Amino acid sequence: MFSPVTRMIIFCMVMFFLESCDKDKNIIHIEGKVYDPNTAAYVGDAQVTIAASKLSSGGIFSAGYADIGTTVTDANGNFIFDFEEEKFGGFQMRVEKNNYFSTFKEIAATEIVAGTTYSPTITIFPVCFIDLKIRNAMPYDTNDLVFYSFTSGFLNGSECCGNTITYGHGLYYADTVICKTHGNQNVTLSYNVRKEGITTLHTQTLYCTAFDTTHFIIDY
Repeated sequence: MFSPVTRMIIFCMVMFFLESCDKDKNIIHIEGKVYDPNTAAYVGDAQVTIAASKLSSGGIFSAGYADIGTTVTDANGNFIFDFEEEKFGGFQMRVEKNNYFSTFKEIAATEIVAGTTYSPTITIFPVCFIDLKIRNAMPYDTNDLVFYSFTSGFLNGSECCGNTITYGHGLYYADTVICKTHGNQNVTLSYNVRKEGITTLHTQTLYCTAFDTTHFIIDY
């Protein structure tokens, strides 16, 4: 038989264990990674923010998302969040780092459950700049025409290279275009030149090195 003191110690240990387990059931635990598939590397020093849609005072989930936590990845791209369970309508993760495109990930409320570990891998893509110069190097007459666009590669977003056709007219047309795209990928540039009533089609593949600038000149 245990002595009264021993029984009391055992009782306290059991109660502490049960209370700890109960607390864990109410904690949402996230262990994720940030990965750059274009350089095949996990990304350290990236800022990760998690936001949630919460219940309003009227018992309706908010249409907007409020930030509930921010952290920074370690050298191996790992990040951790721990927060108490509430009634959430959904989650959003936002990843940001200099020289990378920001990334957003929508997460359903059913995917993140208290008492279990949610382990996402979020991809983030490096930036490459394209410096494109266009100039009429051999002018013929005022009907000289060039029109060009990017036709493949990462072309989305207001700050990226786009697939909208740009036209240049006249004897002395010249322009410089600087835009951003994903690094470590090919981008296709298509351009047509019309001189003396004859139109010629040109296609150029540009390889964009991550964190660098790719230069190209259209002399026509």
